[in-house]
Amino acid sequence: MKKQSIILLFVVCCLSLLMGACGNKGGNENASGDEIVYRLGHAAPENDPAGLLSNKMADDIKAFTSEQITLEVFPGAQLGGEVEMVEQVRSGTIDMAIVTSGALSNFVQEVAFLDMPFLFEDFEHAREILQGEVGDKLKAKAEEKGIKLLTFFDYGIANISNNKRDIYTLNDVKGLKLRTLENEIFMDTFRALGADPVPIPYPELYTSIQQGVVDGTDPLNVTMTGGKIYEVNKHLSKVGISYRAGVIVMNLEKYNALSDDLKSKFDSMIIDGRDYYHDTIYPEYEASAEKLMKENGVNIIEAEDIDLESFKEAVQPVYDKHEAKFSEFISIIKESR
Repeated sequence: MKKQSIILLFVVCCLSLLMGACGNKGGNENASGDEIVYRLGHAAPENDPAGLLSNKMADDIKAFTSEQITLEVFPGAQLGGEVEMVEQVRSGTIDMAIVTSGALSNFVQEVAFLDMPFLFEDFEHAREILQGEVGDKLKAKAEEKGIKLLTFFDYGIANISNNKRDIYTLNDVKGLKLRTLENEIFMDTFRALGADPVPIPYPELYTSIQQGVVDGTDPLNVTMTGGKIYEVNKHLSKVGISYRAGVIVMNLEKYNALSDDLKSKFDSMIIDGRDYYHDTIYPEYEASAEKLMKENGVNIIEAEDIDLESFKEAVQPVYDKHEAKFSEFISIIKESR
């Protein structure tokens, strides 16, 4: 009996140690010092701003975490479209993704307020808002959906390009067939400006302009260059219809599983990457994009030569229709002006 008791005690001790080890692994990732490998997807080509940002993060994360975390990057929609990748992040199939705010709004509806026209005065205003109270509120909404919204960043400003004429006034927009996303706010905005909005998938945009299905679109500079829209649209006016945000998202459970020390280092890496993007990657890309467009015969009309006030007045019906849904966010922005 004594021998059996000793054996039983030994088994119980082993089980206790095993259960303790499993519990630590699940509740405090990397407590053992083992390397963590995260998979990050994005839809951009590697040389686009989002691609350059992801590559910098992959280079920096090892230095920030003393090589405890490695980031594997999958560019060019290898892991699916943007909406698909957000869903995969939420479910834990992949760990992280860089997407536009429009893709995230399919899961966090409040983010859709960023689509409102002429919402921010400039990039600095947008960054101030999204790195402050409004950004914190949206991050909290994302966590309710199992998504860790790590940061916002500038994806670009939507302008108007077309193959018909230069745009200086609201009257110049009237009658143009302009491609946009199948997005109610975007389509209402174009109607308010007097254009005819046509929802067309982005991969079909180039041929749709060639074939006369549409006259133009509401491009970011990265759209004009990445999709070679400058070949079929020779008129670009810096109307600045809307600010487009990018977001870096992560599976919430995987983020929460990190030790406090690794969370701190990981957060520092994200902020450093975002700031480097805003200070270096984005402005350098924008300058090169404008140079490329001008070299290919695109006539660019600057904002100061456009009657922007008439555009802003024209979109008031869009606010009348949609503002109430996002009042807690838009009221903060209006007060900040």
